[in-house]
Amino acid sequence: MFKQVTATDAKNNFGGLLEDVVALGRVEIIKHGRVVAIKVSPQALDATRSPEPAMERPRKWGRTHMVPPHLARQARVIRRPAADDED
Repeated sequence: MFKQVTATDAKNNFGGLLEDVVALGRVEIIKHGRVVAIKVSPQALDATRSPEPAMERPRKWGRTHMVPPHLARQARVIRRPAADDED
């Protein structure tokens, strides 16, 4: 079961919107007669996901990094050519 609220009501009563999301699992926000956003509780979202994601990357070093920190450091290090490398 879910609830629909107008964008104005969602803005003016955000705390109540969050309570509805927790209680119902899903609230649709309507603006000018069409759905513009859907707020879903974490439990409802987990229920829609498959039990085993096909390709999930390990998240040991955070969601914002695309490269593990030790490899990123290596990529930033500028190595000067050795004396033997000069022509």
